[in-house]
Amino acid sequence: LNGIICITITVAFLLLFIIIFPIVWTTYKEEPIPTRSVGIPPPPTGPPGADGPYKHAVVASDAGLCSEIGRDVLKKNGSAMDASIAALFCIGVYNMHSAGIGGGGFLVVYNKSNKFVEVIDFREEAPGKANRNMYVNETMSSKLGPTASGVPGEVKGFYEGWKKYGKLPWRELVQPSIDMAKKGFPFGYAAYKAAARSTVKPLLKKDPGLRELLFNKKGELKQLGETLYMPKYAKTLEKIRDKPDDFYNGKLAEDIAKDIKEGGGIFTLEDLKKYKAKFKTPIQGTLGKYNWYSTPPPGSGAVLSLILNILKGYNMKPSDRNGTKNSVLTYHRIVEAFKFAYAYRALLGDQDFANVTQVLKQMTNETFAESLRQRIRDDRTFTNYTHYGDFYQKSNDQGTSHLSVIAENGDAVSATTTINLYYGSKYRSTRTGIIYNNEMDDFSTPGRENAFGVLPSESNMIVPGKRPQSSTTPSIFVDKSGVARLVLGASGGTKITTAVSLVTMNYLWFGRTLPQAVVDPRLHHQLQPMYIRIDEDYPMPLLIQEGLKNLGHKVEAKSLYAVVQAVARNEDGTLTGKSDPRKSSWAAGY
Repeated sequence: LNGIICITITVAFLLLFIIIFPIVWTTYKEEPIPTRSVGIPPPPTGPPGADGPYKHAVVASDAGLCSEIGRDVLKKNGSAMDASIAALFCIGVYNMHSAGIGGGGFLVVYNKSNKFVEVIDFREEAPGKANRNMYVNETMSSKLGPTASGVPGEVKGFYEGWKKYGKLPWRELVQPSIDMAKKGFPFGYAAYKAAARSTVKPLLKKDPGLRELLFNKKGELKQLGETLYMPKYAKTLEKIRDKPDDFYNGKLAEDIAKDIKEGGGIFTLEDLKKYKAKFKTPIQGTLGKYNWYSTPPPGSGAVLSLILNILKGYNMKPSDRNGTKNSVLTYHRIVEAFKFAYAYRALLGDQDFANVTQVLKQMTNETFAESLRQRIRDDRTFTNYTHYGDFYQKSNDQGTSHLSVIAENGDAVSATTTINLYYGSKYRSTRTGIIYNNEMDDFSTPGRENAFGVLPSESNMIVPGKRPQSSTTPSIFVDKSGVARLVLGASGGTKITTAVSLVTMNYLWFGRTLPQAVVDPRLHHQLQPMYIRIDEDYPMPLLIQEGLKNLGHKVEAKSLYAVVQAVARNEDGTLTGKSDPRKSSWAAGY
């Protein structure tokens, strides 16, 4: 009798385990509990229903208040370009640590009426006095102060984009940001978290302009949510509102040149006068029933192309992420594609200065991608760089913002802007209120890796007038009938391209909803350094991490902080927007 009771209890326990464990495991697998940096509270969430669905139009930016400004512009019958410009000016105020008129970037623009796509390149530019060896013996001057600043392109890019695609008066796009800077705004989660970093705060405190903005009279960093005021920046924006060309050829340009000269920098009034925004043909490819478009060099659309083309050969589907075994194999293949793509990234550079024609043909060619896929082993990884392509010269984008828009008429814009590292060069003008970029660190310097751990490559060496290679990949996916179905991009330095590719795969291949696709755990590999970086704040399940280690991968958990903004048109015609909670933002639409 006792034996029968024991057997009954054992069977009951096993049945209970079989029923309960998959439920618990699935919950753990799909909804990992975020871990947060000590001392920094979790980010606030947006208003209920911010993801949509929306009937007419949607904006997703990395500052919720700025998404709302973009939405309001669309409600006034503004264009997708109008909404983008208004929201991006706002981001330069609210998220001043990551963007602003002291930087540059890229816009990918889709016109639904004629199905035309083009890219506006307003990336920062090397000054006329720059040279390839200027930072060889200077370990910090490519990162700190005006010596690190390239010629800013943001105002020129916005104005040229508005002249071609804008509908509302220019001044109406700038005014909301002037009002915000004057009246004050809360010290936001992302800007505060960046300023509170132990490696950043002392540098900010040393600069008179940033100390004036971010620290109280006792020398303490202002509190999260405390009201910040930017009256000098507001006056600068007023000048841009009234006469945008004044930034490059006028009294404001003279003030900017003085800022740089007084801080020891080398870009001049003449450099500002020469600066041009460039209209370019996008990198393009196909993915199932979609045509997609992204940035040519110095953007990283070609890197995204190679990743997606390699992985297309596996015919990935939702079941490839079901269960630990399938997930490990899928993520292993994805990581291997990342490694090949980042190897070839080293051959890219500004097309106007470097001959990248052949490598672009390779990186966008499906046959070439298939030849690389054949070198991926499902049972192991490789730790020697030569297996993937050893193109780096041997050794002797954090502060970035993204916005995605679909307007009521179906036009779309995907825009990424940057000042490079958090708070750029850590130099804020006490004259104009502008925080200047440190984009010169994105160039290669002989014998030295940059702030993102990228080794130097010949095609990205400094030349006067040249634009440094960027990881940005603002992208638009359009179906065969000409409807923009997915618009996305990211901030986060070299992690941008891997984040964009993962969210794309999550949404188009793995059957995730747009909010799930953006929030899901991510990993990153850029070949150098030779390890997988796991997002410690949105962690990959431990069993998947262990499975990757068993294939020979080194895995390290660190803050990944690649932040994706995405909008999509659903099959029923409604719109969804998702702003990445990693930067405490929300989408807005109507």
